[in-house]
Amino acid sequence: MIVAQPTWENDIRTLLAAPYWLPTDEREAIGRGWRNAMVEYLIDLGDYGSVRTWSETIYNHLASRSMPLTTDTRQFWPLEALETFRLWVNQGWRRVSSDPFDDAPRLPKPSCPYPPPYVRRDLASLSQAEIDDFRARLDDIMRITDPSPFSPWQKWAYVHTNWCLHYQEAFAFWHRGFLIYLETMLGCPIPYWDWMAKDASKDGSPSAGLPQCFLDQTYIHPETGERRPNPLRYAAAKDGVSKLCEVRLPEGVDCRFVQRNPLFYTSGDDRRAERAAFYAMAEIFQQQVVDALRFDSFSVPQGSPGFPWANIPTFTPPQPDNLYPYRDMNFDGAYEQPHDNYHGWIGADMADNAYTAFDPIFICYHANIDRMLEVWIRANPVAQYTAGVPLQPFIGPTAAQIDEATPEAWRYTTLGDLAQDSRHLGYDYGPPVSPQFRGRSPVAAFGAAPEPGTGSSAGRMACASHATTDAWVIFDGVRCTHDSFAIDVFLGGRVSEARADNPAYVGRFSRIGMGIIDDKGRCIRHGVSRALDASRAAAALGLSAGEDPGMCIRVTNLHGGFELSRDEYSRLPGFLPEFHWGDLRRAPIRKASQSPCCH
Repeated sequence: MIVAQPTWENDIRTLLAAPYWLPTDEREAIGRGWRNAMVEYLIDLGDYGSVRTWSETIYNHLASRSMPLTTDTRQFWPLEALETFRLWVNQGWRRVSSDPFDDAPRLPKPSCPYPPPYVRRDLASLSQAEIDDFRARLDDIMRITDPSPFSPWQKWAYVHTNWCLHYQEAFAFWHRGFLIYLETMLGCPIPYWDWMAKDASKDGSPSAGLPQCFLDQTYIHPETGERRPNPLRYAAAKDGVSKLCEVRLPEGVDCRFVQRNPLFYTSGDDRRAERAAFYAMAEIFQQQVVDALRFDSFSVPQGSPGFPWANIPTFTPPQPDNLYPYRDMNFDGAYEQPHDNYHGWIGADMADNAYTAFDPIFICYHANIDRMLEVWIRANPVAQYTAGVPLQPFIGPTAAQIDEATPEAWRYTTLGDLAQDSRHLGYDYGPPVSPQFRGRSPVAAFGAAPEPGTGSSAGRMACASHATTDAWVIFDGVRCTHDSFAIDVFLGGRVSEARADNPAYVGRFSRIGMGIIDDKGRCIRHGVSRALDASRAAAALGLSAGEDPGMCIRVTNLHGGFELSRDEYSRLPGFLPEFHWGDLRRAPIRKASQSPCCH
């Protein structure tokens, strides 16, 4: 709280020596660190005379968060502490309460303080009343259960169907704009589903599977008191027909509503073994997120040759390889893989880009996608982006509106508008309720694991230890497909079970189909490269560099559930991987295999 008549002895010295907003056991140590840091600038924060002399400079740097002692966002001074310090200066720097006042406007009151950002909170932290308010907004404002083409939900979801961007630098930021636009319609922040919780892959954990609010049959509307179908479960599918029912008409399925993997709706002994194996796959996707966060470049390494895809005006003829020296070995390329994997894992409507946004799990899922993106952005504040890429159809600097017809490109929100700290855009993330997944062996967890959702800067992640040999599975020429597929990769000479505890299993590369013909140039023609880290599987199998790993793949149609033959998947773009030994970012690659045809 603000102290109305502060003094040095009672208030200011304590603010500087043991800041009250920090954990009790850390306050004095951090205060000593502040004092030591500022001595180098000839300012002694423990000395009344020094602080009085430099008080205006100290205040300005604390308020602007540019002082060395506030490099950690936890140590930013709250507004109440800043106002107490300002009053102390303006009242004449009183040492003790018996000192006279010497009022003067030495430090003006902030004329235009920035409004605090709104906060996207962990679903697990919301009360039942808050969850029901969120449901009611989807019901009343978006008419989420109404399949009419005029319902706001159908219109909003169709923006994704017609305009979403994938396999390119703009993918994460287009979806950032998509959520911001929805929040302006709802009038409230979107809560996030924390699928990075440590126990999210463990059957029986409260963090496993979908949050309960997406499984409930009904809810009580907070204003009318009536019991209604739960809109987080019974949202109208695209045009009132689920993707699952486009492929076939399953018995017992109400095709009017979005559909997900039925294992999410089981509990106890009902299909327990199958469900446990299914949930365990989430650990592989979590590891892919943690691995992606290691990269310190977004689309290409800063200061190195090569350019983001959007800097190249044409892909006809195909551009030479020297424009892509790192084969998309960056955060953007690595992060889109677990994003796609989760879409396919949830299943049915979420596994098709034309249908996915109609499922409300999409918005809470993507809020967490954006949360982890924000962890990377704050850890890499000077990263470079292709800032001028338009994110159609969003317009304005914060994507609060859309215009699907204007030919004036300058009106569109750009990648650069949204490629910045979310607090600059007006929102932040609340802390996750559960401990976060930090990585699994044999590659050790990172030295500075992310603390997403705290609003703090995540430290640059330094790998504490590495597998003895780098091994990679590379997919070149990756671009959009119409249908959705899962590509499971194995070492050891045969296709086996796609399970997290299978040492021969490298992982999954989902290819979420567009579902419609691309008539807006959203899908690049040349294709990109994507890589799966095979180091863990290679180490688990005891393989040595240069040895034939016996790479095999299995390609499954996500909606039909059938396996493709090699002849069938070899005709699809970017489905035939190559295996490489070595660090793709630093050393020449050593090709080991390019014939994933074993079964």
